[in-house]
Amino acid sequence: MSEKNLAIAVVDDDEELGSLIGDYLTSNGFIVSLFETGEAFLESDLSRINLAILDVGLPGIDGFAVCKRLRERSQIPIIMLTAASDDVDRILGLELGADDYMGKPFNPRELLARIKAALRRSDPLVVQEKSLKIYDRERQVTWQGRHVELTGAEFDLLILLHNKIGEVTTRDEISIKLKGHASSPFDRSIDTLVSRLRKKLKTVASVDLIRSVRGKGYVLSP
Repeated sequence: MSEKNLAIAVVDDDEELGSLIGDYLTSNGFIVSLFETGEAFLESDLSRINLAILDVGLPGIDGFAVCKRLRERSQIPIIMLTAASDDVDRILGLELGADDYMGKPFNPRELLARIKAALRRSDPLVVQEKSLKIYDRERQVTWQGRHVELTGAEFDLLILLHNKIGEVTTRDEISIKLKGHASSPFDRSIDTLVSRLRKKLKTVASVDLIRSVRGKGYVLSP
């Protein structure tokens, strides 16, 4: 997916910050629309938006409410911004359907990287790595044309690993994204889930696509 001409909505009542984000994203080829309230954003033409950046602390209806209402109408990626460092805010946002979360202040380059990653995940085109094809919208996976039967949790895990392909994804990252909280030392559910996905992929690929990194996490082979 090319980022050029993709439309991003920035919903933040901080006019200065919104303008800075808008200018930075515009300079990187995006079309940016700025909204100071959630109400104004929800009343706009959402069909023209490819991704939304929502501030949690909006006047009127807050970012959580906007996220919930938007998710009822659209599956576009949502990145939430907050000045709070409380994990509760982050978890609540993810539970309501947000795709990512950033605390203020943040590095614009990191925001850009997260935007690009979220857009890749939402791309209706096929994501292909060697013979592995992931049909994100249809939530289907094939290996050399052969369908791989995965549960919802296994598919979500594969997407998560694929987003950091060739890099380590920690158990905590997996647990937070899939379960809404960090893993405990005695909780083996993440390892069990990884083991199931690994076995299913190896059955069709005849090679081990997922590698364990002792004490760190898991890597999907590029």
